[in-house]
Parts: sequence; C-alpha cells; structure tokens
Amino acid sequence: MFAVKVISKLLDGRLDAGFYRPDFLELIIRLNQLGAVPLITLVDGIACGPFGGNAIADELYAEEGVAFIRPVNISSLVFDESSLVRVPRSLLFSNKLKIYDGKNLYFGRVGDPCVALIRGETSISPNIIIAITNQDTADPYFLYAFCSSEFGLKQLLRQLKTVAQPTTSTEAIKGLLVLKPAIKAQTYIGDKVRQAEQLRAWAKKHAKEVDSLVTNELITAACRTENKKYNRPQIDDLTNRLDPKYYGNRAVAVFRQAKAIGILLASLVSSIANGFEERMFVDQGIDYITVTEVTSGRLDLSTAPRISAAADIPGKARIHDRCVLVVRTGSIGTAVKVDVRDRGAVISSHLIRLEFSDEATAAAVAAFLKSDAGKILQHKISYGAVQPQIGQDELMALPIPKFVIEAKDTILELITTAESAIRMSKSLTTSAKLLVEALIECQIDESILISAQDQLQVGDDSLDRSILARLKTDGLDGKGQPLFPDIDHLYALLTQAAQA
Repeated sequence: MFAVKVISKLLDGRLDAGFYRPDFLELIIRLNQLGAVPLITLVDGIACGPFGGNAIADELYAEEGVAFIRPVNISSLVFDESSLVRVPRSLLFSNKLKIYDGKNLYFGRVGDPCVALIRGETSISPNIIIAITNQDTADPYFLYAFCSSEFGLKQLLRQLKTVAQPTTSTEAIKGLLVLKPAIKAQTYIGDKVRQAEQLRAWAKKHAKEVDSLVTNELITAACRTENKKYNRPQIDDLTNRLDPKYYGNRAVAVFRQAKAIGILLASLVSSIANGFEERMFVDQGIDYITVTEVTSGRLDLSTAPRISAAADIPGKARIHDRCVLVVRTGSIGTAVKVDVRDRGAVISSHLIRLEFSDEATAAAVAAFLKSDAGKILQHKISYGAVQPQIGQDELMALPIPKFVIEAKDTILELITTAESAIRMSKSLTTSAKLLVEALIECQIDESILISAQDQLQVGDDSLDRSILARLKTDGLDGKGQPLFPDIDHLYALLTQAAQA
C-alpha cells in the first residue's frame, strides 16, 4: 500500500494509482532533470501491427518469406530466431501490410515489458509495436540499451494497462522518456551492443560448422524421409516396442543409417544417471538445473533456481565439463554439453547425465544428439502419451556415427569458442544497460564516455578497458562479480570475430 500526492504537472491522463507509484514518479522527475526527451522525437515513427481482417492467421506461416515478429521473439530482450516464423511476401502485399527494413526497435504490446533491436526486413503481429529508428537523430543501439535498461523497462511497466491482460499502446511508447547524451557517448554505449551482435553472429557461424561435422549426405537424406501412416519394418528393426511411432518411416531410416556407420552410445559413456528432486529453493546456494535451463540448446544458469549447499545432494546429480545433459521428460530432443564454467551445479530428475572419459567425446556426442538426426532418434525412443520421456537403456542403445567421434577435437574447439562468444555477448549487452543506468544515476560523466570513444577511434583502448574493469554484475563500481573477469579474452574474441 502507498499514498502519494501528485503535483498537477505530473498528471498524465491516467487516474489509476499504480501509474503514480512513488518510484515511478521519482524516475520521471529524474529523467526530466537530465533533459530526457520523448522517444517519438528521436525516431521516424511508431506503429502497431495490423488487427482484424488484415492480421495474419497462424496457418499462413511459411518456411520462406519475410520475418514475422511476435512477442515470443523478443521476450528475452534479445531477438530469438529459434521461434521465428515467416510470411510470404505476396501475402503481405495482398493484405496491404507494411514491410519494415533497417535497424528498428520492437516492443511487446501484450504481456510483460519487452524490447529488442532487429535488423533487416520484417513484418509485425498485432501484439508488436515498432519504433522506426533514424541514425541521424539517435544511435539505434543506444536507444535499445536505454529501453532495455532498468529505467527503460520501469517506464514500460508503468505504462501497462491491465484489464484482461497487461497491454500497452503506441501513444505510451511515443511518450517514453529517453536520455539523449552526446552522439559520441551514444556511439560508445551502442558499440557494446553492436559488438555483442557481432559475437552472436560469429557463434552462430560456429554452430553451423558443427552441424556440418555431425551429418553426411546419407543421414541428411534419411532425415528428409517422408513420414507416412504406415511402414514395413525389417526384422532387424524390431525390438520389444510395439508403438507405431517407434517404427515411423523417418525414424527407422535415420536409425539404419546411423547404425550402419556408428557405435553404440553405451560404448562411449563412463556412467549414466538421472538427477534428483529438490523443491526447497534459496537466494544464495548451488545452481539447480531444470529443463528450462537447457531448452535453448545450451546450458544457461542465469535462470536457474538455487538450492542450499546443506541439501542432501547425491553425487550422480553433480555435473562437470565431461558431462552431457539430455532431457528425460518434456522437451525431448534437447542435449547440451556442460561448459567448464558451469561445473559444480546439480541437475533435476528430469535430466539424464552422461559422463565421458574425455571432454572432446562429450562435445561430439552432444553435438550429434542435438542435430536433426539426433533429435529424430530421441523422439523415436520416447514414450508416454501425456508427457513424453526417454529411458536410460534405450538412450544408451542409440548409435553415434563414427565420423562424428573422429571429429571430436574440432567439434570441442568450435563449441567452446561459440560458448565463450555467447557469454561475452551477454556481458556486452549488460554493460550497455549498466552504462545507461550509470549515466542516469550520475555515477559516470558522459565526457568520460566521449573521451573513451575518441581514444578508441585512434586505436587507444586504455580508457575503454578502465571503464569495463569498473563494471560489476550489480552495476558500475558495484560489489558483485566483475562483468568482464578477463578483458584480454574479450578483446581477443572481438578481434577473431571481426577477422572472421
């Protein structure tokens, strides 16, 4: 509960109490004192996706066409291509829908506040609001850093209207107050987001190289086998399973090809075990990995709950860098190698831990299991009508192609480098947000950022390194862990990504 007296000049056409929360008002007053301006003054326009008869129905999505942006693509504040759908260009034209190009900001209209910066051609759903940026008036990447910072998201939260579900409007987005420092300061902060984008693209390139190492023409052809309502398996295909899915055309074709040139997973694994169940979570403790932390295709501990170090944790649940985690129930087809930086965490019973004698074999097996062929094989052995799951015995009986194991050292190097690039890209994006917040809280003067940008332009990175060294996980000069523990490693990755 709170009570607040609002002076007339802060009244903004809203009478709901939550809009005038004390912390919201303090933020607006602070931004006004710093000379913040409405977002609409820094962009070429703000628009919402089409409603009614012009809206694109789900069944019209296609594999080829213009990227169609929905809230699910931006809910993590970084453009998520894994759930991206497309719409044929001809359909957009016939429905008189706009196609946007360039580097623009995309806001979620419904649900929790979210924003992302996306490059290239797009069209938008009714639940997306787009701000069309203009490089001449403001750096688009700086605008993204501001809107995704604590102070940007708090303004978006303030603007939400809740009836059936939280929503915002184009007028609310137009009125967002945005800091407008000197263009060089904007560029310095925006460059952190640009570097993060470059590292993500580089990591994606590595992932494609790994994909090419875990398949061949015959396996790729088997993955494209048409699924029919019937099949005639051979005697060698039969086991004690009698469910039709197990003998699907595509599943059998992939299994045959992998078996012909592969070795059983059981011959590669040192040990196998499920995790354990624990539901007593704490603020500080050991990371507890659930299916949520691996569904992206990599292990991400940023969302992991934590359990007490005093909990009775079985040894089988602890992980290290020679382990592969396979989803046992739920999102079947997900497998990730554990990075050395995540060792010591523990897993839930919904995950299977495969332990190997060396890290390279673990990397190779994980890469194959998460490939198209590996996913098909895992779905083949899954069972259960309500919640699919897989068993340890059938998982161990899956074949891993020998050529995948032979390429294990290269696969490990690619996976490790890609993981470092992804982690560093997240830190760079966070650094941009923290620098925005530091400007607003007067922890750093924009003249320092301008000087850093000037020095970088002549090849001097000393001031940039000094600023990055001050960034902690909880802010500039905070008490948390360093955001960049090894700045030399950051610069090395950026150099490699630029050369690639």
